Order: sequence, then structure tokens, then C-alpha cells
Amino acid sequence: MNFKRLLLAGATVTALGSATLITPARAVEAPATGSLPTEGKAADLTLAAGEPLVAPTAPQTPVAQAQAIEVNASGEFEQAPGWYLTVGAGAAWPSDVGFRTRNFDDNLNGDLQFGGGFSVDGGLGYDFGAIRAELTYGYTAASLNEISVSDFNPGASGIINKNDIFASAYWDIIPTGRWTPYIGGGLGYTNLSTPSFSVGGFRTGSSNRGLFGWQAKVGVSYAASYNFDVYAEGTYSGTEGFSTSNVRYDSYNDFGAKLGLRYRFGSRPVVVVEQPVPAPAPRPAPEVFTPQPAPQPVEPIRGLW
Repeated sequence: MNFKRLLLAGATVTALGSATLITPARAVEAPATGSLPTEGKAADLTLAAGEPLVAPTAPQTPVAQAQAIEVNASGEFEQAPGWYLTVGAGAAWPSDVGFRTRNFDDNLNGDLQFGGGFSVDGGLGYDFGAIRAELTYGYTAASLNEISVSDFNPGASGIINKNDIFASAYWDIIPTGRWTPYIGGGLGYTNLSTPSFSVGGFRTGSSNRGLFGWQAKVGVSYAASYNFDVYAEGTYSGTEGFSTSNVRYDSYNDFGAKLGLRYRFGSRPVVVVEQPVPAPAPRPAPEVFTPQPAPQPVEPIRGLW
């Protein structure tokens, strides 16, 4: 019958179409080495068996950050090394200065007795670490109170002035927290000006002499900040003896006490801190393509005609 033949032909066409849709036009084989196909000039990413694909991380970039470095690894308070300014002021107490008159009919021996005075100094220094060096100018003034000659003490008045230029070195002993004890001393030039005075009916003239001078110091400094420290110190300074036309003077010496301030020019160090870049989350490994088996050929349907 024509109807049966037409129905058989339609079923056959339908079965062949289904087989064509099921069977892939081209089987894609999985790469044997486990690498993904590339396109264009993209780099080939090779995957080890069983390992996830991870994108490379960006290199870490150092970031410069100025930090307030105050305490070093040893627990010591740090301050700016290098150049600094120093200034100090305090009191001075000259020792008695012996004298002997000459070129008079009756020469006398005695002592000049001074009262308390004041002293200031200032200068430029350089901090090498445990050792510091300074070049300073200092001024000391004290009043002449009386003269002691043999068995009588005639009154006297006047001012003794001392100007110094010293090159000094100091040793900063091991610090304890912010406190640092130190000792030091210096040598240099001293200009000493003595007053005129009367004794035994004779009047001496004033004098002004440039002399060899020296000083010694012991003190303690306190680190107030990275650039500032304050200090307190005791001093002992002196000059060699000298002579004028009418008087021979012994060496001059004085004790003193000062409070002072140092300003350091150095700036805080810059610390380089590594800024970490977070790594991206790992990508899962791609699934390996498994080709599907070819479908069985469809047998023609029988019994429809």
C-alpha cells in the first residue's frame, strides 16, 4: 500500500537524523601532555597531572615609609648622629689665685680671692656614635672680693674675665634608656683679663693675656627627642700662670656647673617596608574531555509493510 510505504520512509528518515545529531561531526581528542590548546600568540600553560592552574602573582613592590625610629634593636634610645649645636649656661667658682709683686721696694706675696661668677658656652659638635667632638667658645666672669696678704686682708674690687676657645672630645658611656653619662675634656686658647688692685700702698695695673687653656667635664644627658637632648655637667678649667710688669700670677682655675641643650641636625631614617600583594585564588583544573562512543547504527524497522 502507498500509505505503508510512505510511513516506512518517514520513520527511516527520522532515525537517520537522530543518529546524525548524536554522532559528533569531529571527535576532539584530549591533549596527551595535559596542555590546553592555545590561540594566537598566547603562552602555553602546562598543567601537571592533578595540580590546579594558578595565575602568577605580581612582584612585591617596596614602599618607603618614614617611621619614628626611637628605640634600636638593643633597646637603646636612638638620636640623630652627625652635626649638632650645643649651648650651656651656669655658675663658676674661681679658686684663689696666688700672686707676687715685683719691682717694688717691699714686694708682697698673697692671694686674690674671688666670689662666685657665671659661665656660658656654645659651639658646634659632631657625634660619631660613642665619641663626640666639639669646637666651642666660652665666657666666664667672677668678682674679686678681697686680697689676702700676710696677716691682713685688704678689701678689693674688680672683675676677672676669661674667654676660651676649646677643641674637645667626649665619650658617651653606655646609655641607660634615655640617660647617657659622659666624660670629656679639651685644650685651646684662653684670654684672661685681671683687674687692677691696691696692696701695701702700691697699685697694680690690669692685665690681659692670651694663654694656654684647658677644661675637663663630667655630665649626663637626657634624650628628649630624636633631635634634642638636654644635659647637666660639672666643669673644671684653668690656664697657665703668667707675669706682668709688676706682678707674677699663678695659674687660674675654676669649678663650674652648667645646664645645656643640644640640637641635632640629622633627620629620621627611612624604613623600606615590603608591601605584600595578595595571591589570587587558585583556578580549578579543567576537566579532561572524554570522547563519547559512536552510536550503534539504526536497523530499519521491519514489519511495517
